[in-house]
Order: sequence, then C-alpha cells, then structure tokens
Amino acid sequence: MYKVLLVDDEPSIREGLTTIIDWEKYSFQVMATAGSGREAIACFNEMLPDLTIIDIRMPGMTGLEVIEELRVQHPDAHFLILSGYADFDYAKKAISFGVDGYLLKPVDEDEIIAELERIAVQLNQERETLARYAGEDTAYREHQIEALLYDSLQGEGSVETDSLGLHWPQYQVILLEIHAGSDLQRSNEMKRKLVEAFDQKQRGIVFSFHSGLGLLTQEVVNQNSTSQSLYDELQTLLAEWDVKMYAAAGEPVQSTAEIARSYTQASSLLAERFLFTEQRIKRWEEGRISPRDEQEDHSAAGADGLQEPDEVELADKLYYALDIRSSESVMRVLGEMEDRLVTYYWTEQAVKTAFSQVFSLAFNKLAAANEQMQSIMQEHSVLINEVYHQLTIADLIAMSAEHLNRLIQRMGGGSKDTVMKQMIEFIQRNPGENLKLEVLAEVFNYNSSYLGKLFKNHTGEYFNAFLDKVRIEKAKTLLDEGLKVHQVAARVGYANVDYFHSKFKKYVGESPSAYKQSRSQS
Repeated sequence: MYKVLLVDDEPSIREGLTTIIDWEKYSFQVMATAGSGREAIACFNEMLPDLTIIDIRMPGMTGLEVIEELRVQHPDAHFLILSGYADFDYAKKAISFGVDGYLLKPVDEDEIIAELERIAVQLNQERETLARYAGEDTAYREHQIEALLYDSLQGEGSVETDSLGLHWPQYQVILLEIHAGSDLQRSNEMKRKLVEAFDQKQRGIVFSFHSGLGLLTQEVVNQNSTSQSLYDELQTLLAEWDVKMYAAAGEPVQSTAEIARSYTQASSLLAERFLFTEQRIKRWEEGRISPRDEQEDHSAAGADGLQEPDEVELADKLYYALDIRSSESVMRVLGEMEDRLVTYYWTEQAVKTAFSQVFSLAFNKLAAANEQMQSIMQEHSVLINEVYHQLTIADLIAMSAEHLNRLIQRMGGGSKDTVMKQMIEFIQRNPGENLKLEVLAEVFNYNSSYLGKLFKNHTGEYFNAFLDKVRIEKAKTLLDEGLKVHQVAARVGYANVDYFHSKFKKYVGESPSAYKQSRSQS
C-alpha cells in the first residue's frame, strides 16, 4: 500500500475524501490528514507519504508554499493539487513545482480515481527501479565492507577514505546477535527487512558477520536515549519473527579507514552479551574491565584483590533455603550467587560452571536428606542442562528461580509455618550440618542477634545449647544402631571426638562408650 496524506482546511472535505474513495482498491491508504500548511509539513516529515493531496488555498500558508518548502528536502515527492479556483496562474505555478495533477473542487470521483491509477503505475515503476539499483549497490557495498573489515583485521593493506563511495560526516558499526532459530530463509528475510529500512533509505549499510548482522550507519548511537530508540526500531522491524536480539555499538569514527576499529569495539562488547541486563544497544564505552585486570590494579596499589567466592558456602545456603521450602530465601541466595559469582568469574562459561557447581552441591545434599524424592535429582539434571542454554545472566536467574520454586512446591512448600517452627524443624532434620546462627539468620533474612533473642524466647534455650541437645539425641540413636563413637561424632556435626565426648557426658551423664555399653547389656 502507498501512504497518502490529505491536506485541506475544511473538515468536511477531508472526511469526504477519506470515505468516498475505496483507497485500498487502488493500492493506497490514507495514513493522516492535516488542516493547515504547518500541520501538513509536520505530518509529512513524520510519515513520509508516497502521495500528498493538498488544497491550494489555505489560511496562513498556501498549498503551493507547502510544496515549495517540502521540495527542498524531498525533491521526488508526489503531490496532487486541489482547488476551487480554475485559475490558470495557479495551474502554471503548480506545474512549475512538478505536481502530479491538478483537480478542481468539487472533486469528481472518477477523475480522482483515474489520477490514483496513473500515479500508482508511476510509483510502482519507481519502486522497482529503486529496488533494482539499490540491490546492486547494496550487494556491492556490503562486499566492500566485508573486504575492508577482513583486510584491516588481518593487517593487510590500507583503505582510502572514500573507498565505499560514502561521504558521511561519521561512521559507526552496530552489531546484532539475533536468536530466531537457524532457518536460512528466515535469516535472509530478516536481512532483507533491515536492508529496506536502512540501505534503501540511505540510512546505512547492512552486512553479515560471523554471528549475526552488522549495520554501518551515520546515525550515531552515543547515549541511552538514541541506543534505546534504535533498538526499539530494530525490534519492531523484526517483530514478526519473535526474535531475541542483542546489540552493541562501536565508537563513531571519521573515515572509512577507521571502520574496522569501530567494528572491533562492537565485537568485543557483544562478546559480553551474557552480562547484558538492559534491552537496548550497548555502547563502546560501557564495556567492562576484566576483574583480573582490576585485581592487578588493586594489587599494584597495595589494596586487596577480589576474593574468590566459596561455592560450598553458597551451596549450603541454597540447600538450607530449599530444605525450609522458602521461595523468598531461594531468591535471596540466587541474588547473592549473581553478585559474587558474576563479579569474580565474569566470563559466560566460568559463571555458568560456577552456578552448575553450586546447584550440584546443593541438590546432592538435598537428595541425601530426602531419599524418597527421586524427582530431586531428575530436576537437578534438567536444571544443569538449562544453565548452559541461557543467553544472559538475567535469563539464567529467572530460569533457576522457576526450577527451584517448582521443586519447593513438589516438596510441599508454601506453608504458613512461623520462622521459629521452620528453624527448629530444620535443625532437627540437619543436626550434622555446620549450623551457625549467623548463616540461618541470613537464610531467614533476620539480624542474627535479634533472631537469637527470638529463638531463646520461643524455646527457652540459647541456639547453641538447643543445637547441642538435638545433636546428642541424634547421637544416642546412632549409637543404638551400632555405629562407632567416632562415626557418630562426625555424623552429628562434631569434628573433634574429644569435644563430642565432653558434650555427650554433659547432657547424658556418661561417656558415649559407657552409654553404648550399658545399652548393649540391657
């Protein structure tokens, strides 16, 4: 469909022209109307119509003045003049402006249809010619860009400033990584769509690179607003394919000889796609410095470097959160994993490996404590596989939260139990863990001192004393089952056997060996 703009200061004329003609039958569509010359210029510049039908006499600014102003920037635009005045002087002036036709009011329906049919033929011919030449020129320039980038990146030869036949004030490379399946036809269709929007409108040149599409443009992306605006436009252009797109822009340069530098910057930034958290075009100056480099800088300055995260500690916290069936606690642990693992490991593969290790450790402990739940390890294998398929850290966190919360529901989560009841049940299920009030306070999102007071008020026992009693009761059960004293000590969380002896005697009144002997004789 060809876009039409109707301009007349009389609302009845605008409405009549809109409704009297079956526009689509003749390959046209009325996209907007305007009631004055200034409004017409604003509408024209916004929508760039294929045909403008405009009244010749309007208050303030005549139709001829509108055409004269628009011709400066749009010499190939098409206009039909409407006038209630059969004035030959007006007709001569309109013809000098290169209008496509001159119609008298009241407009005859057959006459305007004949004009539309004639202009449609002309527009079709122009579009075919433009597509043919644009296609040939686009293919040539794309080949030139790819050759330029290859030669520059290989350190071969030099490139003249006007080697592409472009004389732009500046050049910028934007790279797009597009995820929409591996269908070659679909990829070609998406590329064609971008070529229509950029190459054929002299806005830029679309080219292919190893993992997506590139855009060489003179419309510089240099702040959040412009990067967001262009990203949204690209998403709209590709909306029918429901794509996931990541984009990075290199620095604007002044000559084609420097385009390779802009490309290299965009490529390096796009390699950090896993860490993108916003849906917009990332700019060259937003690239991260490797934590290793930061660590070296800190060391040179005498400061402490980055501390390697403890995956075992994080796995324990995740296990605790899952064991108490708390979705809120799981989300806090995932947030801590993101903060600590991403900050330290930084690269996509290293971060995914660290996440997988934490999940594996936590699930192994969970399965050991819930032997009847075979689905735990099934969920684990699915989760680990999904980790390596996530495109960004945000996707990884969202996917992990969904899997873990689904597991909590299968384990009977979502209960309304109080924190104290959950704590007590957790201790009773896990007496052999290296339990500390500070860690549990973090899991339950409490201040440790405050949680200790709540625990004392609820149980009548200090946390450590209560934990000792639970452990000793579990130890008695294990001794009754025939385990050796050192085995029992390890199973209930006492690494030091002598310390276990002293605690056992304190609460039972005799040593573990004496208790075991007396029970075997009874």
